Amino acid sequence: MFGSLRNKFQTVQEGLSASIRGLTVVENPKQKKTVRSRNVNYDAGADVLHHFQLQWNELHELAEINAAKAQEVDTLVTNIYGKLEYEWNNITCLNNTLAIIPQINNGIQNLMDQIGTLEEMFEEVEGALYKLEDLNEMIDLQSKQLDHRFQLALYKEKRLSEINSVKAKLANEHIDRVSKHEQKQQVMLKERQETFDEVFKGELEAYKATGYIPKIPTTKEGPSLDEIVLDVDSQMFDEFLEN
Repeated sequence: MFGSLRNKFQTVQEGLSASIRGLTVVENPKQKKTVRSRNVNYDAGADVLHHFQLQWNELHELAEINAAKAQEVDTLVTNIYGKLEYEWNNITCLNNTLAIIPQINNGIQNLMDQIGTLEEMFEEVEGALYKLEDLNEMIDLQSKQLDHRFQLALYKEKRLSEINSVKAKLANEHIDRVSKHEQKQQVMLKERQETFDEVFKGELEAYKATGYIPKIPTTKEGPSLDEIVLDVDSQMFDEFLEN
């Protein structure tokens, strides 16, 4: 575009130069004519040339200004084109995004359904965990009960062993005391028998000598077997007899 303007300006300049050359008078040295003129302005060609030169300078300056403006316009058009292309790309991307919105909605709906299913599964798992906790507590309670029963059985067995030991000890002590008491009674009976034998022999000798039996002064008799009290703890003996 600017090249064509420059060519036009050159064409105008050449036309002006040709017109100016046509106005100049070519002198022929062979044929000299006497020109009679009155009131002729010989500076008219120079004024016309100066006028057209000024016009040409103005046109040249205007052409330079137009070229600068055209460059600015070209820059603005380029920027506008870039912005429009960027906006067009954004609009295209937006259209593509809007086109896949139904798919996104379907995907979101599927995710919501899956989340609902997961919530139900979580509730089931939570209920199972509560049941498992209750079962663990029940098992712990049963284990503690079994442990307590085992400890009670061990305690009973220990107490029975101690009671059996005490019973055996008391039985042995009772047997020893009864044996000692029987031995003591046998000794006492033997002593009494010996005393009675001596008295009988004395009476027999006296009867043989005198012919009658002398009266023996009565003495207080010793305690009977029913009146004998053993030195034994009656409570322990009663418990032994009851068991």
